[in-house]
Amino acid sequence: MPRPTFSAVLFAVWLACPIHVHAADRLDCAGLFGRDTSHAALVQAFGAENVVYKRIDAPQGSTGMATILFERDRKRRLLFEWRDENNRARPIYIGIDAKSEWIAPPGIHAGMPIEEVEKLNGKPFRLNGFGWDLGGAARFGKQDGRLGGLPGGCHLGLAFEPTAEGLPLGGKYRPLSGNVDLRSDMPLVREIRPVVVEILVVFSENH
Repeated sequence: MPRPTFSAVLFAVWLACPIHVHAADRLDCAGLFGRDTSHAALVQAFGAENVVYKRIDAPQGSTGMATILFERDRKRRLLFEWRDENNRARPIYIGIDAKSEWIAPPGIHAGMPIEEVEKLNGKPFRLNGFGWDLGGAARFGKQDGRLGGLPGGCHLGLAFEPTAEGLPLGGKYRPLSGNVDLRSDMPLVREIRPVVVEILVVFSENH
């Protein structure tokens, strides 16, 4: 019987051991971060000590259940909400918050200025006015640019917050507040220097 090669032994060891990712790893819509992943797959890959399932706060005072990867390490934290809650499988979305250093496709990360997001999207996009529960939210459909149809069957939802001095918004910036529709290329929007504070990698097929 032939002896296994050194590379085959290494591959077997890799399969048997939990994966230790770095904070700046890129999240693609495939494999462990694809539309068919599950809580069990994350446990197998990253170890049970790094994967928890618990109740989380949601917008507008609601709550829900989600899997959290690396809950205690904010730079590596990811959140998964499941379509199949009984089996904790098929993510509706994967969430990246403002303190996480994960990079979403096609290179979006927390802290990215709105003009850089617009370049990656290939065109200006719509977003909500600021200063309420859904403030600064931008959702991308197939007609909204590149971020609305990414490889692997996902698209992005982003939240922005202004970083300019003199906030909360007032004076000439008051029209940017509340439940209103804005555009990323509006001069007033650019003046308040919004940056990404939340990223949702959304799988429409799992809704």
